[in-house]
Amino acid sequence: MNIQELVWTKTEWISTKVLQVEPLSAQLIFVFGDIDAIAEVLPIALLQTSYPNAKIVGASTAGTIESGKFSEHSLVATIIAFEQGWVEVTTSAALDNATLEDDAKSLIQQLPQENLQHVFVLFEGLKLNGSSFVKGINSVDHALPITGGLAGDGWAFDHTLIFSQEEAKECRAVAVGFYGDSLHIRIKCETGWEEFGAERVVTRAEGNRVYEIDNKPALKLYQDYLGDYVKNLPLSGLSFPLNVREPGSEKELVRVMMGVNDDQSILFGVDIPQGSIVRLMKTNVNNLIEGAEAVAKRIDNHNNKPSLAIAISCSARRSVLKQLVGEELEAIRENLSENIHICGFYSYGEIAPFSDNLLECHLHNQTMTLTVIYED
Repeated sequence: MNIQELVWTKTEWISTKVLQVEPLSAQLIFVFGDIDAIAEVLPIALLQTSYPNAKIVGASTAGTIESGKFSEHSLVATIIAFEQGWVEVTTSAALDNATLEDDAKSLIQQLPQENLQHVFVLFEGLKLNGSSFVKGINSVDHALPITGGLAGDGWAFDHTLIFSQEEAKECRAVAVGFYGDSLHIRIKCETGWEEFGAERVVTRAEGNRVYEIDNKPALKLYQDYLGDYVKNLPLSGLSFPLNVREPGSEKELVRVMMGVNDDQSILFGVDIPQGSIVRLMKTNVNNLIEGAEAVAKRIDNHNNKPSLAIAISCSARRSVLKQLVGEELEAIRENLSENIHICGFYSYGEIAPFSDNLLECHLHNQTMTLTVIYED
């Protein structure tokens, strides 16, 4: 596998690595970046001209990762050429919540299944139900894990964009299939958040909108515990997600607030079923950095060939880390071997199983996830 990285400088792409990928050998290009830059036609058109055989996919983000560091550039492109493996891409038409589960299932099923080793998905971050999308993915009869992330828009919470070989569009999803016996995948995720306060019950909810907790308006939970932070909701709510245990399940997932309504109900990034047991969570910079470090330490060093790590971290982690956002990424760089190139972005949701020996994927909030792809 050969990997090259380019950054956009308003008028042209510039390489950040000495290692070059021959233009005709490039098979896949990931492009992540600011929503305004993603919407421009010129950057993608130049990539298509320079790398005519490559499949180009990407998403708007809440922050971009460049060579394992937080990027100051508006767009970052990661160009990949496999020695023996190959990729296929499927792209959805405009998606609608009414048929989202079936559409997600179809997106995965459209990929050729023979020799398929892994699927990486990019999905709309705000206007569609991510829980339904992941449920559709999990309904596919397959024997491999799926990872990915939800697009962002730099905390504007207005709209997000996905693209695949065409102009960037809203309400889309794209799936990248990785093929060949030479490919090996490692997946890890970690939160770094801790619970506080009492356990409570969601007594009224519909989809991702929670109306009541312990028979009181959902907002009251935050008013009781957060004091002055309440004035800056929903942005300050990124620092205080909910730990959620759904009815009939022992698994605990982190869910982040995305909006507050006039009736004191709260919109979350993911569905929270009525009857769920919830508890507030908090964190600090050290916990997040240690969580990122733990993710990287659990990735075994498969070989010394150039390899790819796709890091998807929650935008809320960036909100807490602020100017120390680079510390989280440095913890990953220091604990992965030097031959692994790290790309990725800060997202509005992370899609991954809890580990690479599990097939069922989940829609996470507040996690750092790593998908590492090696080639023999």
